[in-house]
Amino acid sequence: MKNKSKILVSLCIIFLVLSFLSTNVLAAGNYTNSYVPLKLGSKGSEVIKLQNALNTKGYSAGPVDGSYGPMTRAAVIRYQKANNLTVDGMAGPETQASLYSLSYTVLREGSKGSLVSKLQQNLNAKGYSPGPVDGIYGSLTKNAVIRFQKDNGLTVDGIAGPQTQSTLYNSTVSRGTTLARSTSYNSDDLYWLSRIIHAESSGEPYSGKVAVGSVIINRVDSKLFPNTIKGVIFEYYKGIPQFSPVADGTIYNNPSQESIQAAKEALNYNRPVGNATYFFNPNKAAAKWIVENKTYVTRIGDHVFYK
Repeated sequence: MKNKSKILVSLCIIFLVLSFLSTNVLAAGNYTNSYVPLKLGSKGSEVIKLQNALNTKGYSAGPVDGSYGPMTRAAVIRYQKANNLTVDGMAGPETQASLYSLSYTVLREGSKGSLVSKLQQNLNAKGYSPGPVDGIYGSLTKNAVIRFQKDNGLTVDGIAGPQTQSTLYNSTVSRGTTLARSTSYNSDDLYWLSRIIHAESSGEPYSGKVAVGSVIINRVDSKLFPNTIKGVIFEYYKGIPQFSPVADGTIYNNPSQESIQAAKEALNYNRPVGNATYFFNPNKAAAKWIVENKTYVTRIGDHVFYK
């Protein structure tokens, strides 16, 4: 009788273990199957989400345009190599599950380091100025997080937890912008914007090129400047052009492909410097008036940005 009881107990344990394993295998399968495989030629909102996540994590996918082109594929390959994934340039379930992982470190007032710098850069890009990008979670960063949480229907506590960071790093619309505006440019806008980007920032990193372009776009949107891209670029103040490439003629040089891509990204409202409307290279100019009258936003490469 005792042997039968032992056998029965053993069978129950085996059944429970098998049930647990099968449930988790199915859950894992459902998790990965929730992602639509993306590859060269794919288009749409899922590609936009992918591009945003790659850009946020430092794997530049080029313009966030919803088109899975060569730059996006190259970014996926770099991400796969860095994370020991199958390197095929396709954003399948495994790659997306890794990329979108919500393993965020909770950040709060007093936190310091590169994760705080990343948070500050993304707040700036969305138009929520946290002050200088210094890796220190101070009162300015906390207030910027609170404003972002309020605007996005999140728990308002000034703490950048997983939900706040996930929303910040994967959202596609910046504060004060509309989707309609992001598609309202024409070939003339791209022509001039790519040239000013190339002339002003040919030696800058890609993010710096996008930043210069976003300053031009921000000026177009401001009532203090002309309301066209060409008008902003060729504006004169007291007989002096606002941008040195207009004075020295380099505005007419042919732009690089990277400058063209950066112009497209800026035109699609990627704003790595938030609402900044001024920039300069402190190694070449003091820009005393800007420093004394405007608010510092951040530094990218050799350029500092103010609003």
